[in-house]
Amino acid sequence: MISKVVKTEVPYSSAYKQYISDIDYSDAYSVILEDETLCIEEIYRNIFIYRPLWMRNLLMMRNKVVGLFGLKTEVSFDDRKSFEVGKQVGFFEIYSIEENEIIAGEDDKHLNFRVSVLKQHNALIVSTLVHYNNFFGKVYMMMIAPFHKLIVKVLLRRMVP
Repeated sequence: MISKVVKTEVPYSSAYKQYISDIDYSDAYSVILEDETLCIEEIYRNIFIYRPLWMRNLLMMRNKVVGLFGLKTEVSFDDRKSFEVGKQVGFFEIYSIEENEIIAGEDDKHLNFRVSVLKQHNALIVSTLVHYNNFFGKVYMMMIAPFHKLIVKVLLRRMVP
């Protein structure tokens, strides 16, 4: 049976509350993992580092546009880096690493965001939490939200056969 990605609530048990406040936008999606033995670092790496070509191209276009406004753009990274709090792994800085949850994210002029990758038994829940720092942050999120939702769903679908 193929598990499908389901929109859900941000889990109350998530530690995100320690790393972002005044949330203006949030969403969460879950999927049932077939391989429950995957550790949280493997899950994070599979979701955020190994992206399909079309997604890398879309991010390159995004980076060119937002770079004109002085916003952060993707940095090059080594996917073999070890997971450490305060280090950049993939596109995001790691804020917290627990046995079943990684909190990562970025702060920028226009918005601050955190992503929670939480493994609960055989369920994987990815939550996105955003605080707008200014009006441009709200406009930016309105423009990218449809792409964000699609990308999260695609990345989670890759976690199941």
